[in-house]
Amino acid sequence: MLQRPCLVLTRPKPESERFAQQAREAGWQEEILIAPLLEIVLLPLEEAEFAAARTLVVTSQHAVSALVLATDRRDWHVWAVGPRTAQAALQAGFDTVHQSGGDAKALLADLAQTPPLGPIMHIRGRHAVADIAAALRALGQDASSVVGYEQFSRGLDDAVVQRLQQGGDVVLPVFSPRSGCLLANALRPINTTKARLHLIGISAAALKAVSLEGVASRHIAARPDAASMCSTLGDVQQTLEPARKPR
Repeated sequence: MLQRPCLVLTRPKPESERFAQQAREAGWQEEILIAPLLEIVLLPLEEAEFAAARTLVVTSQHAVSALVLATDRRDWHVWAVGPRTAQAALQAGFDTVHQSGGDAKALLADLAQTPPLGPIMHIRGRHAVADIAAALRALGQDASSVVGYEQFSRGLDDAVVQRLQQGGDVVLPVFSPRSGCLLANALRPINTTKARLHLIGISAAALKAVSLEGVASRHIAARPDAASMCSTLGDVQQTLEPARKPR
């Protein structure tokens, strides 16, 4: 019996649940399994660590959550990496929020073109794709960073391991280089010879980080955002068997 295609989401649970809903709304009709490879833990920030800053840079919603726990102030200018993080900052009560294009490269380009008020503080995770503060200092800006949350790695859930071993088409979105590395490390010990793995990267760097052989297909979203990831997922779904067969 042919295995129906399956979408496996490995981001932290809240982000995976949100993307699962977006995927359904975009037309994904098959099974979805959520198996986070990262657990996010907010760290206790002291307001004194960033009180003197005039601009805060946030590269995830977790950074906004850490700020909300640390302070009642909302008078900073905030630069957000993309629309979801900008929305989180606005919902948290920050009045002056600037939105960038969705990844560190776009954010740094915007900050270079329109230098924000300094000093600048980047609220970041323990593991970051880019050292935003160092890049800004290289441009002559007064910038530093503080760690507001930790990302702990986990293995794949047993249900996902069993699904991979059963075979068939398995679609795996990859939202960052680090999550790509974690995914590759989690998959290596598993016998996936019966499965056809289809990777969808939010960027070329994210996709490159999944250093695995025998992948059936690799795709890069047109833009680094959830809408483009869903659009690419729809394109992939059209190629899968037996999903494209009439029923």
